[in-house]
Amino acid sequence: MTKQTTTLDFDVEGMTCASCAARIEKALVKQPGVEAATVNLAAARARVRTVPSVDEQSLKDAVAKIGYELRTKEADHAAGIHSTEETRQWRRFWIAAALTMPALVLAMFTEMNATSAWLQLALTTPVVLWIGSQFHRIAWNQAINRSVGMDTLISLGSLAAYGWSVWALLGSSNHNQIFFETAAVIVTLITLGRALEARAKGRANRALTALLELEAKEARIRTDAGERLLPLDDVLPGDLMVVRPGEKVPTDGVIVEGGSSFDESMLTGEWTGIQKGVGEEVFGATINQEGLVVIEARRIGEETALQRIVALVEEAQAGKAPIQWLADRISSVFVPVVIGISFLTFILWLTLGNDVADAVRAAVAVLIIACPCALGLATPTAIMVGSGRGAQLRVLFRNPEVFERAQRIETVIFDKTGTLTTGAMTLSDLTTDQDEERVLYLVATVEAAGGHPIGKAVALGAESRDIELGRPEKIETLGGLGVIGTVDGIEVVAGKPKLLADRGLQIPNRLLEAMEKYEREGKTAFSPATKARPGRLSQSPTVFARLRPRPSNN
Repeated sequence: MTKQTTTLDFDVEGMTCASCAARIEKALVKQPGVEAATVNLAAARARVRTVPSVDEQSLKDAVAKIGYELRTKEADHAAGIHSTEETRQWRRFWIAAALTMPALVLAMFTEMNATSAWLQLALTTPVVLWIGSQFHRIAWNQAINRSVGMDTLISLGSLAAYGWSVWALLGSSNHNQIFFETAAVIVTLITLGRALEARAKGRANRALTALLELEAKEARIRTDAGERLLPLDDVLPGDLMVVRPGEKVPTDGVIVEGGSSFDESMLTGEWTGIQKGVGEEVFGATINQEGLVVIEARRIGEETALQRIVALVEEAQAGKAPIQWLADRISSVFVPVVIGISFLTFILWLTLGNDVADAVRAAVAVLIIACPCALGLATPTAIMVGSGRGAQLRVLFRNPEVFERAQRIETVIFDKTGTLTTGAMTLSDLTTDQDEERVLYLVATVEAAGGHPIGKAVALGAESRDIELGRPEKIETLGGLGVIGTVDGIEVVAGKPKLLADRGLQIPNRLLEAMEKYEREGKTAFSPATKARPGRLSQSPTVFARLRPRPSNN
């Protein structure tokens, strides 16, 4: 019998390095009922697989004991975390830079004396103790839990340089042994790095939030008392949703009345509308292009196609690639090794006859050079930014392993051209036995009023030829077939050959051959016809147009 498990997702606050993520994972795995835990530093998220009886609060309490915070995952919480963090870090950086630069100038370009030393102390104290408190606080929490991390290196390095300088200033007349500017520069540069990291993470999360914003915010529900607008969250399976032309489908469902063409490019990348009728499935956030339809809601919330896409992107961001597991294991021992080397450096310099000031400088250098820790941060950040950018370009990664496998790709095969185009069609050619300008005027006037992507392309094609469009007297859109309208007392029929055949019209062989030729080239063709005189349609189409999508620049 297979054991039933539950997957819990949390937002994590307080992490600054791979060692933080590793400690949280260990704390979670130790809790009763937890089978596995994965913590992603870049995404600021944790995923925990547990037996159903595990209480979420117990997990939050366990993580709080080691100095971090778990919060129940919210759809836009991660983006908000990174946005707020970015603003906070940039503010800290500019304050630190404004105080550090004068101290650096005093240390490097002026004579070192008591006045200069005291000025440096005044300038750098807020930087090291206030701006740097974000590192010192985490380092202290790590220390009381008998662990170390990258913040430990930053805190030790900056406080060692600052503390030694204060001691030298107060207890020695040799002001050449103070390193106030070194301590301030450490904090300032690391703060700059944190601001840049927060910006990269925030942009990736905003791409994910943009996917969620594709959803409709309300749904027009048909009830016994008439139609009424409801928030999307209030829609239930079985509700009848009325969707008019140009509106978004609120949630996944099945058409029960009417038919229309739907723009599903946000799901498939295909630029042409998909014609659907009664009994066919439609998806939330797609756009109804033509007629009014009534849709029975079938899937809501996280069950919709769009939400499943978002879940795929989140899974890719929250997971770990094989190389990241290696990086995390190395990072867990990296910090203690660096601290040990720093201590040995201090002893070695003293043994070789150097004074204490030089030994402190060398030991601090060892600590600081290891502070950025690209080893533990680069991989999760790359996955975070890569999957987020992919979501912007409508390229989804099913899991983080594909990032490593992608380097071995030599050939990419696409099964349709629509995914490689912008989705905007253009009029490329016009074939007619009559006056080209007159025919294009009539057809474009009707097509422009129809609102179909093909119609818009014809209208733009006419305008590009300096043809001023008229105002149609009557328009009838036939979903999946075409459009019929009246312009200047002349009836115009434009659409698929079936529409013309239904109205007793035949396409001449010359135009049929041209049609087949253009379609072999991957272009969309249609045949309009006009009335020869009021009351009767001409017996053959008089115009043939072909269109093609513009290639994408992506």
